[in-house]
Amino acid sequence: MKFLNLRFFLWLRIFAGLALTFILLSSCDANDSEDKNIIYLKWNKSHEQDTLEKNRTGLTWALSFLGSTIAMEEAPLGLSQTKDMIRLDVTQAGFSDRAIPHLQSLIGVIQNSEEYKLKGTIDIGRFIALTIGSSHHYYKIAQVPQRLSDLESKYTFDSITAYINNSSISKIDREIEYSINNSPHRRAFISAERDTITKEIQEFETVELMDNGLSRFALYDREGNLKTAGDPKVTRAGKPSKCMWCHESGIQQLFRAQLDFKNYVPYASFLDSLKRYNRELKVYQDSIWKNAFIKKRSLHTEMEIAYITFMEPSVEQLANEWQLSQDEVKSKLSHLKSHTHHEFGFLGNLFYRKDIDALAPFKCLEVPDSFREKSNNEDAVYYIK
Repeated sequence: MKFLNLRFFLWLRIFAGLALTFILLSSCDANDSEDKNIIYLKWNKSHEQDTLEKNRTGLTWALSFLGSTIAMEEAPLGLSQTKDMIRLDVTQAGFSDRAIPHLQSLIGVIQNSEEYKLKGTIDIGRFIALTIGSSHHYYKIAQVPQRLSDLESKYTFDSITAYINNSSISKIDREIEYSINNSPHRRAFISAERDTITKEIQEFETVELMDNGLSRFALYDREGNLKTAGDPKVTRAGKPSKCMWCHESGIQQLFRAQLDFKNYVPYASFLDSLKRYNRELKVYQDSIWKNAFIKKRSLHTEMEIAYITFMEPSVEQLANEWQLSQDEVKSKLSHLKSHTHHEFGFLGNLFYRKDIDALAPFKCLEVPDSFREKSNNEDAVYYIK
């Protein structure tokens, strides 16, 4: 009986705390709650420096990495906001006709979740985790080729390749093919991860430049089939979402010197080519990017912080998300150990999302256990087939 009373009390608190949200939603089109083109994303403040504008910047980067041309618009039509919420219309956000059905399918799943039915929104970070952070969903929305052979057929690759024997990412050697005779936004790179001793290929990692000036990433197994993450025994590459963290908005350079091998392009020549490709790409990006959030390339960090504060929430974040006091949240988390982020210490004391959602006063749509690394539940959160 005490448990039932407590749960009833929590639900009352949620309804009361979200009254303003319902008022805001009621002022919108009444059909929005069932419109598969439209989703409402809630900003839940997580730390002292956190703002809705920073989260909107992070969302803009996330949509761009999904293939949206939103970076090419000064004032994107698909995004509007209130003081703590963003309304996203995917049909007006620069997505292709092939990507929109996948986004509509995912939005339908989100709208049918208990959290969304109750609140009319989900956290911005949860949306990013279900798109960028979910390899299956990312591949579909960003239109990544299903097989490596499909990607190879789209480009002409140089007959000579580069050999990397001292990679900072791969734990074994790499053989890198790169496309030729392409415009700056039509380049592709294929890295074959080769066993240092046997020279057998273990898997492939690919980078394609999209029309919007950003990169599309994928991992394939030795047979050329898509895989959700790199084998940690082979590479530190993790998931495609980790590639974005490292490659950012350009073509990644080589951090370590390499040996030269017969029948492969010399290390110095390959390094010069990468630098030239990067210069050409930046010229192209500057010619098409109109959105201030994207033109200032360093702001891609706001995407990382937006998903980190969700995947590793603070007490303040959860208090806003659950509409409880911070003392009530602390009581619910008393059995969990907090930590600080290795890169962004200013975020304060944090917890892991995989330990948190089960404690929420409503049922949440599950997200991958890890945003950047291989997740054991990746297939379980594959909501759009």
